Formats: sequence, C-alpha cells, structure tokens
Amino acid sequence: MLEKLKLVYGNHIISTPTKDKHILWYETDEGEIFGVNKKELSTKEILLLNSFLTPIDISHTQKTEDEQKWYSFLFENKSLTIHEPVRVHYFKMDHQVEQRQQIKEAVNSSLEHTHFIWTGGETAMLIQTNASADNGQLDRLNDLSQAITSDFLTNSVFLQGQLHLPNEHVKMRLLNEHQLFLWHMQRGKLRSGVTTFYQCLPSFIRYDADIVSDAISDAFKETVFDRDVYRTLMTYMQCNFNASQAAKALYVHRNSLQYRIDKFIERTGLDIRHFQEAAAAYMMMNLLDLS
Repeated sequence: MLEKLKLVYGNHIISTPTKDKHILWYETDEGEIFGVNKKELSTKEILLLNSFLTPIDISHTQKTEDEQKWYSFLFENKSLTIHEPVRVHYFKMDHQVEQRQQIKEAVNSSLEHTHFIWTGGETAMLIQTNASADNGQLDRLNDLSQAITSDFLTNSVFLQGQLHLPNEHVKMRLLNEHQLFLWHMQRGKLRSGVTTFYQCLPSFIRYDADIVSDAISDAFKETVFDRDVYRTLMTYMQCNFNASQAAKALYVHRNSLQYRIDKFIERTGLDIRHFQEAAAAYMMMNLLDLS
C-alpha cells in the first residue's frame, strides 16, 4: 500500500522519524509506518487518509540510531554492515500506543544486545546481534513473557527465530521469517507464551514451502551441505537417536559421534537431541533436497 501512496503523494511521504509537528503519521494494515506533511494536504485529503489508515503518535515509536539503521536495512532497502550472527524474536501483544515505550524498556532490560523495532500496531521484531546457539534464551523469553503478562495484564506472544549468519542473504532470511510469523499470527495459530521457528515449521510448510526454503538459515544450510554432517544426522535419526547404534553404523567411536552432534548444535543453534528440533532438521533437509 505504501508504494501506491507514494505514487499519489510522491516526495511528501517520509519514513524517517522527525519532531516536525506538521507531519501526520499513519500505519497501514501491513504495519508500514509513514508520515506526510499536512501543509501539502487539503482537509479532504486528510479526512480520506484518516478513514482507511490508522493515525499514530510517533512520539511513542521513536527509534534509537541503531534501531533506525536496522529498520532502514529491512524495510527501506538501505545497506547495513553486519559482523556477528543475528537472531530475531518476533513479538505480538495487545496494548495501548502510550504503553509502547514501557514495553520496549521491559524487553531491553531482559534481553541483551537487542534492537527493538515496532513493525505494526501490535507486532515487533527483537533483533539480537552477537547471537549464539545458547538455548538458555528460551528460558529468558519465558520469564519475560510472564513478567509482561503480569505487568500489563495482557497476553504476549514470542516466536524465537533461527540463528542467522551475517552474510548477503540475511535480510531475505529475516524478512521471510517475519512473513511466516505474521501469517501464523493472523491465522490465530500462535498462543500466548514462547514458541520457536522449528516448532511452527510443519504449519509454515503447509502455508508456503518456498518461503520456508528461503527462510532457512545459512548456518543450517552451510552445515548440512557437508556430506559427512548430512550422513551423520540422517544415520542418527534413522537409529532413533541411539548414539551407540548410530556410531556403529557410521564406523566411528561413540565420543566422535557425540562431538559431531555437539558441533552441529553449536553452529546452527538447532538442538537435535530434542524431538521437535530433530524433526525440523529432518524436514528442512528434505526441503533442501540433500539426498
């Protein structure tokens, strides 16, 4: 919708936050936020915009410099140099506009190295730089979800994304993850609390397998493209996660097999010792057609 509005209002459309009191700010149904100078609009045009867009108070959506860089990188086709692995937690919560700053502060106090970006009236991306495969993040997200629910008396939803490498594909991977999250949310599939990309994978695949393929992290792809890793994972799964039996089938020592599994978890953030994540790895390998 924003692109169509630009055809009508041209250079009068702005996306960078400003304290100019003459700028009217709106949010589209797709969650796009933009401003337009009311000096350039007639009263009839303002009434028209107010009739099908959501007017917002931009003072509650101000971004830090780093948050603006990430927003511009993801949604405004600007460049951004990324040096460390990235993980995004996708967030949804019913709230009043004036509560946005409080919610943001609550999240940032619980999650380190996080850039909080509102992407819609109820949704946000919590972008963690210098991310790791540490699964303790899920515990922190659960604690945060419970704290927010208690403080604001409304349910919150978190979806933990994959661990992504800082390469030329990361923007596409994150935007595809975001699209899958929005679809899942609109279908009412996400319950309050915390879930993960891997737990939602079967539903995502039913929605659009191509989008899922484009969302799969390069940390996973680069790891399983190694034929030894692929063979190790498939054998481990075919042996029903019996490490001793898998090691015998692979003609390696059990400790060597365990080392390979630990390295896979460290590189991808996908803990295949748990059923749902092992099932997700199996489905993603089949999507990538690695046989």
